[in-house]
Amino acid sequence: MKHFPILGIFVVMPLCSCFAENSAADWVELFDGETLEGWTPNTDDQKIWVKDDMIQMFSDKKNLWLVHEDVFRNFELVVEIKAPLENYNTGIGFRCDETPIGYQCEIFDALSGSIYAIKKGWIHPPSKNDFEGFYAKAGDCYIKGEWNHYRIKCYGNHIQIWVNDHKTADILDDTFKKGRVAIQHHGKGDTHYFRNIKIRPLPQALKGRADNP
Repeated sequence: MKHFPILGIFVVMPLCSCFAENSAADWVELFDGETLEGWTPNTDDQKIWVKDDMIQMFSDKKNLWLVHEDVFRNFELVVEIKAPLENYNTGIGFRCDETPIGYQCEIFDALSGSIYAIKKGWIHPPSKNDFEGFYAKAGDCYIKGEWNHYRIKCYGNHIQIWVNDHKTADILDDTFKKGRVAIQHHGKGDTHYFRNIKIRPLPQALKGRADNP
């Protein structure tokens, strides 16, 4: 009888270890580097192609979105984007529907890393009157004409954004609770480039602000 507790410990410990490993979600590649599998444009009048492990998009005078089919609630998303020096306006959609309507991480000069609710209005900064405060916080983290790295973390109502490891947004908002990832070409001309698009699902959200680095 004295041996039963010891046996129980050896049985339970491997099970717990296995569960912990399986509970830690791995990164999921949303773009395979070769095809547009899983992605759908919001219009048939578009120019999108894959070359050299990049999604390349061109649009003139039409707001073009490429929307992924998978839906996520809590996640960490990373995307690399290279826009032209001039004639660009782009963004990363998240928690979007297929339209898409949802959050958009702006990628446009000093506003890069701000948050816009597509077809609804500004989330962060909350209005155009607050742009100067955002500029002061974001600084020169966005580098024009170069590859820029974006990280977006959504955990319940807690939304954080980093541009090249510089935090530009850290807010509480629950306008959109779940949805798809999308990438944008706002129709300003010239080719926009996207690569290394991957996402890591996160466990059920904590109540209120999560203390995430």
